Amino acid sequence: MNLDVIYGDTDSIMINTNTTDFKEVLKLGNKVKNEVNKLYKLLEIDIDGVFKSMLLLKKKKYAAITVQALDNGTFHESKETKGLDIVRRDWCQLAKDAGNYVLDQILSAEARDTIVENIAEYLSKVGEDVQGGNLALEKFVINKQLTKAPNEYPDKKSLPHVHVALWMKSKNKKVNVGDTIPYVICDDGSTLPMAQRAYHPEEFLRSETLKLDSKYYLAHQVHPVVSRLCDPIDGTDSAHIASCLGLDPSGYRSSIAHKDENDALLGGEAQMSDEERFKDCDPFSMRCMNENCQEQYVYDLSSENK
Repeated sequence: MNLDVIYGDTDSIMINTNTTDFKEVLKLGNKVKNEVNKLYKLLEIDIDGVFKSMLLLKKKKYAAITVQALDNGTFHESKETKGLDIVRRDWCQLAKDAGNYVLDQILSAEARDTIVENIAEYLSKVGEDVQGGNLALEKFVINKQLTKAPNEYPDKKSLPHVHVALWMKSKNKKVNVGDTIPYVICDDGSTLPMAQRAYHPEEFLRSETLKLDSKYYLAHQVHPVVSRLCDPIDGTDSAHIASCLGLDPSGYRSSIAHKDENDALLGGEAQMSDEERFKDCDPFSMRCMNENCQEQYVYDLSSENK
């Protein structure tokens, strides 16, 4: 049918119709549906949605503006996201806000140069606000769930939420498996690793000496979220984003085209067998933590013996 397929996996395809006429889009979608369903009887495809604009980062990671026709002849638009970092709980609200703003810009109908300029101005303002202490504390709170009792973690000192949970227990606060622990990363005047500079928001508010670690939030919260979203956008490479945030850009390399990722967008990776996809990977191994066992397990994804 000579269609412009921009993504495909085992049970779905996405097609660039190269038209903005909603009726023409549905017409083409139904044509594809009918042709495919002629070939298969046990499983049929259907039109799942119509996207006005889309950011496709990699397999099962995308954001789009969906369009629905209403009975009164108008159209309803909404944003749909799947697999993106901004929905993760362990990003602070500052990072989520930045990610959502950037996403809205990318999915907008603005010209590319305008989008790049708007993002740069926004990030510069974020950097200034963080450095200047102009934002409310709740913008910086990170939440992480305990999957076991705090004392049972073997790497307590490297996990900020566990560090804070242990502090809460020392203050006779109830802490249970499954609880979500809030914390902020602070500049406390020490040279301790990041995880050991995590404090409960209550402890931070009571302190007269603790300061939020602005560099941590800009470099390890805002920058990763924004740079991943902007990766396909010319003029918004990792170093430029760092510079806008007020960070030293020399520590960030410019984004380059990722051939493997582009292949994934076209469905190449999705069509590979596990043996082919993982042929260059080292086997994953782990040792049982039970003292009476200590058996080593190896999972080789490049072979059939998984």
